[in-house]
Amino acid sequence: QLAKEVEIHFSHLSKIENDKDSVGREALIRIAEALGVDPNFMLGEAGHQPMPFRVLGDIAAGVPIEAIEDVESFELSIVFDPQEHFLLRVKGDSMILDGINDGDYAIVRQSATARNGETVVAIVEGEATLKRFQKRKKEIVLKPANDNMTDMIYPAGSVEIRGVLTGVIRTSVK
Repeated sequence: QLAKEVEIHFSHLSKIENDKDSVGREALIRIAEALGVDPNFMLGEAGHQPMPFRVLGDIAAGVPIEAIEDVESFELSIVFDPQEHFLLRVKGDSMILDGINDGDYAIVRQSATARNGETVVAIVEGEATLKRFQKRKKEIVLKPANDNMTDMIYPAGSVEIRGVLTGVIRTSVK
């Protein structure tokens, strides 16, 4: 019945189901729609594109709310334009008080400027660092979010801003 509905031969569908044959993108989309499944999920499973994350619904961070499962897919590039953003793997613990840990991924919006208080990717003497930005008259202060570390102070002309932190992908909970 499914083969008839999606207009492919039943023997071809059987081979697809048993991983003995592949299926084209358009046929896979028709199969997903016939089964009531998100086509992006099926395409990801088939290796044609990265599988998006599943968003199962909302969760309260305060007063509890009704638990309703409302599945949708989430593709990182929908929220963070890959033309304007890039990822950096965090090394070290200078930003732990901001919840940015060693091994996490920083989502950074490309920018050559920053406002006081923003967390930035800064280049100083050819080396990159992720720190809170503060501009004072003729100097730039790069502030770690770790009580065991001290501020880094540089002449304003010696710090190059490459981007502003817009998100973090946590790889572990500490």
